Amino acid sequence: MRSDKRENSVYLSLGTNLGDRSAYLKEAAELLQNFATDKIELSPVYESQPWGSGVLNLFLNCVVHLKTSLDPLALLKKTQEIEKGMGRLEKSKGSEYHNRVIDIDILTYNDATIDSLALTIPHPLLTKRRFVLLPLIDLAPGLILPYSSQSIEKHLSLCEDDLECKVFEV
Repeated sequence: MRSDKRENSVYLSLGTNLGDRSAYLKEAAELLQNFATDKIELSPVYESQPWGSGVLNLFLNCVVHLKTSLDPLALLKKTQEIEKGMGRLEKSKGSEYHNRVIDIDILTYNDATIDSLALTIPHPLLTKRRFVLLPLIDLAPGLILPYSSQSIEKHLSLCEDDLECKVFEV
């Protein structure tokens, strides 16, 4: 897929658990604005316990809705450049998670379903993570994933993730 003039609707998850977490979320959102075709929307910020390991710091998470002319792989490349530029040293592998300055995940891209070695959309863990579902509902409560007939709200009611997740005042 190549970039075109079409405005693609994309939801991204942002997370951070190191340093000035609020500042890192703000910086990432500002950098994402650089390749959006319109003003981005930002959900409320949530603080949550780490997912996958009890030894990690508490996270701040939010969801960004942006419109872009970038195709999915170009968008992935841009988000990875932002992560690296902000100091992200390594990506998580399997269930081995690390503390991080910033993590940017592509949750959805229009109504696309992509399953390749480089990218999976919708994000494969989207419906299993309360810290992603809550801010996504704030921006798109009626959103229905391409592979599902259920709304994001319904997915939240079925989510087995019981980690504490609360709105964080920034």
